[in-house]
Amino acid sequence: MAVHYRRQWVFFLSFLILVGGIATDACFAQSHAASLSPYSVNALKHPIRIEKKEKIEKKEGFYPYSAATGLITRQKAGNLQAGWGDFSGRYLIALMQHVDTPLASRWAEITLRRALLLKVGTPKLVEAQAWVAARSELLLQLGEADAGRALVQQSDILQQTGLSTSNNALLEATLHTILATADPAGLCPLLPLLHDNTDIKDINETLVKALCAGLSGEGALSSWLFSRANYKGDQTDRRLAQKIAIVGSHDDHSIHIGRNDIGHLTFWRYGMATAAGVVLPDYLYNGVNPAFASFMARAAMLPIKARLGAVRKAAVSGVFSNAALVDFYSSLTSNDSDHDANDTTISEDVPNLKQAYTDRYADNRVKAVESLIAAGNEADDHYAGMILTARAASYISPSSSYHTVIPHLVASMLSAGFDRAASRWASVVKAMPEEESDSSWILLAIGAPDPVVDFSRNRVRGFIERSSRNDPWRAQMAIAALAALKRINQEDSAWLQQHYDLSFSDHNGWIAALDRASLHHAPATVALLVAIGMQNRPWRMVAPSSFYHMLAAMENVGLDSEARMIAAEMMSRT
Repeated sequence: MAVHYRRQWVFFLSFLILVGGIATDACFAQSHAASLSPYSVNALKHPIRIEKKEKIEKKEGFYPYSAATGLITRQKAGNLQAGWGDFSGRYLIALMQHVDTPLASRWAEITLRRALLLKVGTPKLVEAQAWVAARSELLLQLGEADAGRALVQQSDILQQTGLSTSNNALLEATLHTILATADPAGLCPLLPLLHDNTDIKDINETLVKALCAGLSGEGALSSWLFSRANYKGDQTDRRLAQKIAIVGSHDDHSIHIGRNDIGHLTFWRYGMATAAGVVLPDYLYNGVNPAFASFMARAAMLPIKARLGAVRKAAVSGVFSNAALVDFYSSLTSNDSDHDANDTTISEDVPNLKQAYTDRYADNRVKAVESLIAAGNEADDHYAGMILTARAASYISPSSSYHTVIPHLVASMLSAGFDRAASRWASVVKAMPEEESDSSWILLAIGAPDPVVDFSRNRVRGFIERSSRNDPWRAQMAIAALAALKRINQEDSAWLQQHYDLSFSDHNGWIAALDRASLHHAPATVALLVAIGMQNRPWRMVAPSSFYHMLAAMENVGLDSEARMIAAEMMSRT
């Protein structure tokens, strides 16, 4: 019996030793791993201190510095490197919310777009989410759908927590960019956030659930959810979403949406209709934000011929570049299935464009450029032709034999920023009689990077006098441009102001803000204030005194190239 108990004790003690050793090794390994893990106490000490600092800073009205958001680094920002200056985020966002499009100037839009895409940190007195949301919404208002979406994607909305106003603004901006780029499937990852945010305009959570269920192959659930979303009133939103949800199924054609079924345009209706390949009628784009036309211009899912008018508008507004416009025209061929024999775009414009760029004879290229610029009945049509032919015009060697078309050739080059190429024509312009060369002279006087034409007092005063007889406003705008760009001295500027009923000494809140931004050397803020000065108006409604202050502020902060292009654009389009 004693031997039996002794064996049990030996077995029990051996078991305890074995278990104790395993436990000791496990505890040692756990302790060692904890010292290396990013979730260990030592690793958390620094984030805890940062979090406490954040709370203190927010109590004082400041927000912690966040990672820079944007697509254009300071190294590639050119004259916009200084960014927004030391202005508060609240002030800048308030300015952004007061911009009303369209802008009078294509180059003002281009400059503002680059400013909004600057890769910069969050300014003081504003949260990072609100800063990204405001910039993205303004990009959308300008028609820059792809740029707006790229910006919000840098601030992952799914990683944001809480239901703050800033997060709601970022969510709304994200939804708008998804719909502006006609990508309904992009709404699906945001469903959890939509459930907690019911204040998003024009976005119905049930419709999004039904749409996403259909896109994921859950047809029964999608149909049930669409039946729940069958609310009273206009059923257009539901039918558009349902058409997308069943794309590819045998029921796709059972949902018919006519071009005239959509009463008015919203982000939801544009995004769903475009994704479904429905070309909306032109009248829907009248009376709404002109940015929708720019959205349509970049919508590759629509027939290319249907986008032609929108693409030309997008080029005039600054969304499409010369290269993008030429690429679009290059895809237009007479082999299109919807080709109309009476369509002058296919029968005339495309061959002329090819001739303008590739013909071996300069005379033929000049003739083709002139034909493309003359096409259309509106001033914007002619300016779109200038943008289309800008690079082709830059390839033409200066010659006095083209003296009748030099203004169009120079204006065409300046519309796309080819100022050096335009300057080559200065010698030809100098050799021409003054009255005959006036149109070319003023373009080179304010558009060339260097003084390449005659700026003598008699030459300047002679041009202003002749211009004033036919168009006093245009003469005053020329005086404003010459003075702001410092192409004439203060004495000559004062004399011209006195003799042509003009004054640059007026003052108001907007001019004070522009002067302050210029004084603090904040080029991005200047670009924003210039856009406010040109918002929702044609060129003829821009006051010469306001024009002077815009160009002078841009010149002072280093945006002289952009200021020259704006001045040349004014002369080209009026």
